[in-house]
Amino acid sequence: MNMTLSKRGDYVMRSAIALARAFDDGAPRKIRELVAETEVPRTFASQILADLVRAGLAMSRAGRDGGYRLSRAPDRISVLQVVEAAEGPLRAERCALGEGPCRWDAVCPLHETWSQATARLAELLASTTLAEVAARDEAIESGAYVVPADSHRSHASSVELTDMVHVELPAPALHAALAARRDWSTVVGAAVHDVGELATPPGARPSPLVADCALDPVTASGGVGTPPHYLLAWHLSETGGTSHFEGELSVEDLDAQRSELKVSGAWHQETTVGARLSTDALEDRARRVLRGALRRLARSVEEDLDRPSRRRSPVAST
Repeated sequence: MNMTLSKRGDYVMRSAIALARAFDDGAPRKIRELVAETEVPRTFASQILADLVRAGLAMSRAGRDGGYRLSRAPDRISVLQVVEAAEGPLRAERCALGEGPCRWDAVCPLHETWSQATARLAELLASTTLAEVAARDEAIESGAYVVPADSHRSHASSVELTDMVHVELPAPALHAALAARRDWSTVVGAAVHDVGELATPPGARPSPLVADCALDPVTASGGVGTPPHYLLAWHLSETGGTSHFEGELSVEDLDAQRSELKVSGAWHQETTVGARLSTDALEDRARRVLRGALRRLARSVEEDLDRPSRRRSPVAST
């Protein structure tokens, strides 16, 4: 089960930690400084920081000496407040068991346990201050932090990726198609299947592939009327390990009938010891998956918009 933050939540938490570490300096931090420190994409940095401002956790000041600063000391801000600034209230949005027998019409047998687990998670996040998390970050940076046995970042490798594909749709139609489509996991999962799983140990049965993909529009700094960029992220679980991709997707007009989808981001791979790939092999696989995902994405949105026109076309008489 995926217990990680969404990509937006990830970026908001990174930014909050950076502001917490700078709080005692008393000076606002510029966006460029936060981008360099947190590796939050510059395209989205102002939107991410705006989440903290809207939640009353940070304040901004314009001008030469302006920037962003926490609205109060980090020991008076909880991790829960930061998480909810990006993710919304921490609560179960639907029944843990979903649909079930008719006797579960009002409540399912897991409801009480699931509600208690959610409440206890919220209590833990509420009792942990941003100052504590920032102190851990400083300890990690200095090498003084003892890495726990269950760390999820062992044997990680990263590859920077950029790719683009032409789509036979004008840019406004492509934006509309991206906004309307929801099954990105299917697109990415099919691309990974085309390339093949990371590794399958001899004699082992291949594990199911899980693709958790999100495409979130974020309006660029130009304001109202400015075409959005998108946060593109996915997580994959395979026999040989796990990986995740995070990047930016943009749409560019080519002519009246065509546009271009461009993606820039980083592929982070965590593998088991026996399935570790060489740098060249990892980069080749990551590029092929991204290329396959882009091609499938382009084809799927073209087909989505083409189906209604085909339904409206008259059937030729014989």
